[in-house]
Amino acid sequence: MLIEICSLERALKLAAEAGPPTAVISITSKEEKDVPFPDASCVAAVLRLKFNDLWEEYDDEGIPYGRPLPRREDLKGLREFVSGLSCDRLIVHCREGISRSAAVAKAILEYRKGADEMRSEQPVCPNPLVFTLARGELGN
Repeated sequence: MLIEICSLERALKLAAEAGPPTAVISITSKEEKDVPFPDASCVAAVLRLKFNDLWEEYDDEGIPYGRPLPRREDLKGLREFVSGLSCDRLIVHCREGISRSAAVAKAILEYRKGADEMRSEQPVCPNPLVFTLARGELGN
């Protein structure tokens, strides 16, 4: 399976152009509305996750971010979703396609024993807290 890490903008484009079967993991912050994906027959399943792109409560100057950190329950359903996939492509997106989506995709690749190919059109920097939480949710 090809695991495609991308931004929201690219995910919408990929989903509209995707060949069947394709699945999507849509990651937004708690404040954002769900992303409407095209009603296309090639998008077999969508898992919607909501958590902020944070890994510490305070910035470098000791000022609190004022938003909740991701928690394991924010990734509830990830294992069932990934275990039930029977598609050729999985699109994993967050707003920019750099941190949250990369962390979730990396955990999925590890869970599936590296049998898949992971791709991104830009450099990624997986969120360390999200990666740890996703690994836990997947049972790694």
